[in-house]
Amino acid sequence: MNNKGVINRFLSNNVVLMVLSLLIAFIIWFVINANAQTESNVTISDIPINFELSQEAVEDGLQVFSLEKTASVEVTGNRITVGSLTASDIQVYSLDTNAIMIPDEYTLELDAKKVGVKTNYKFVSSISPPSVTVCVDRFMEKTFTITDEVLCKVEKENYYGNVAFSDSSVTVSGPESEVSSIDRVVVKGILDASDGNSKKSTFELLYYNGEGEEVEIVYSETDRDRIEVTLTPLPIREVTLDVELVNAPKNYPAISINPRKINIAAEQAVLDSITDNKVIIGKLDFSQLSNSSHTFNYGITLPSGCKNLSDSSSAKVDIDLSGYETKKVTVSNFTAADANPDKYNVVYNTTRLEVVVCGPSELVKNINSAQVIPQVDFTSKLDDIDKESVSLELPVTFKFTEDYQNCWVYGTYTVSVNVTKK
Repeated sequence: MNNKGVINRFLSNNVVLMVLSLLIAFIIWFVINANAQTESNVTISDIPINFELSQEAVEDGLQVFSLEKTASVEVTGNRITVGSLTASDIQVYSLDTNAIMIPDEYTLELDAKKVGVKTNYKFVSSISPPSVTVCVDRFMEKTFTITDEVLCKVEKENYYGNVAFSDSSVTVSGPESEVSSIDRVVVKGILDASDGNSKKSTFELLYYNGEGEEVEIVYSETDRDRIEVTLTPLPIREVTLDVELVNAPKNYPAISINPRKINIAAEQAVLDSITDNKVIIGKLDFSQLSNSSHTFNYGITLPSGCKNLSDSSSAKVDIDLSGYETKKVTVSNFTAADANPDKYNVVYNTTRLEVVVCGPSELVKNINSAQVIPQVDFTSKLDDIDKESVSLELPVTFKFTEDYQNCWVYGTYTVSVNVTKK
């Protein structure tokens, strides 16, 4: 019988196979058990550091600010136990925090203890780091507008270097002593757009106190450390400031606007969209102007995308009407230019109005109701009117006959009407 046959007959014996299986299982158990009992060193990292102040300090609003948020600890024990340990099984805490009662900077020793169910291991050496420097203070948060101190180079004639930030503000939160020392946040740098093309770069934010000294942010956190700055060369154009006249007479005294002209910068397409290089800063309604001298201040609001290069954010508007006369005139025969008589029945509950007419003395002394045409403004008031009568209080505007168009009506007037849809 050959050797192969002997082996096959040996392996086909159930008793032999059972003994062999038990032997292999014992060997495996022995190896695993031997390894499990082998001592092994493991470093557990990223363990949060627990800072616990006294109740009195907490009630006073104090808290701990630390640069070091986590620590690591080396442990030893059997291979299986230490191999399964995580940061949640160990607590790292600071010593002597109960004695802290006032805001200040402190160096605190660290210690560690077991907090999980696994306890059959030991700490090998001191914690890393063994101590931390912290700031104990009250919490403060403040938002600062970022100040532009970027040096711009735009050598192209009649062009302005427009600087745009990716963010306009930064929020700083942390110890009150550190945050309160900040007076302003600045971005500094150099951007060169001398070739006429836009330039973009990212700059670090700098912090300064009220004396102009740079403040180092140590324990505080910010919602951004850097911002992107874009420099765009924009063409410059001089524009004229003007007001829109409402209810104005045909002729009127010169209106003074100061400043009358300002320089603005914008994309060429925006500048081209400004008709006659004129920017309207507001409305001047003669119905609100009596026969006296008037002065108004208008904010200078520019079209979107424009930069005001002047030193003025507002303009002074003067008009002198003191040389004019006034006269009270009773008007009737109201007309409604925008009320379609084919669709609506209009009944005027107000049949007469006494109005104040302003104008040159030679016209005012002769004017009467025949020269004043009252018009009722039905704009947007006739929508959704059904066949039921609707009572409305509507504003009245005024026109004048040909020879009296240098006059205007001073004051605000309304009439009561009933409107029915046919």
